[in-house]
Amino acid sequence: MELKKIVVCVDLTPLSLKALEWAKSLSKKYEAELVVFHEMEDVYTMINTSASFGMPASPNLKEQAEKNVVDRLTPLLKDIEDKYRLLIEAKGKTVDRLVDIVREEKPELTVITVDYERDIPKLDSQILVIK
Repeated sequence: MELKKIVVCVDLTPLSLKALEWAKSLSKKYEAELVVFHEMEDVYTMINTSASFGMPASPNLKEQAEKNVVDRLTPLLKDIEDKYRLLIEAKGKTVDRLVDIVREEKPELTVITVDYERDIPKLDSQILVIK
């Protein structure tokens, strides 16, 4: 099996961090690029909710939340330095965005937690489910 790219969906729960460890291990073994996807659902919801009430969200809400995610993930990825890319966004729900990300990135393998198992038929990739 040839792996050039692996996408892993990380929501910072303990199980998703376990998925990240699996993805890192496979990335090292196959010398594949690792794309770490994190959807900031709470930020997306806060921005949309505040707009619907006519009260703008804090201007740096998204940037600060993204910095917090980067600060949490970067130390976990230090052992694969230049072989990974963080994809952090606030564009919707993870279950919806994951399908789009896999379609755009075209990985040979996608690593997900059991929380996203129902989306397997929508993902055009080999799947590793972490339980």
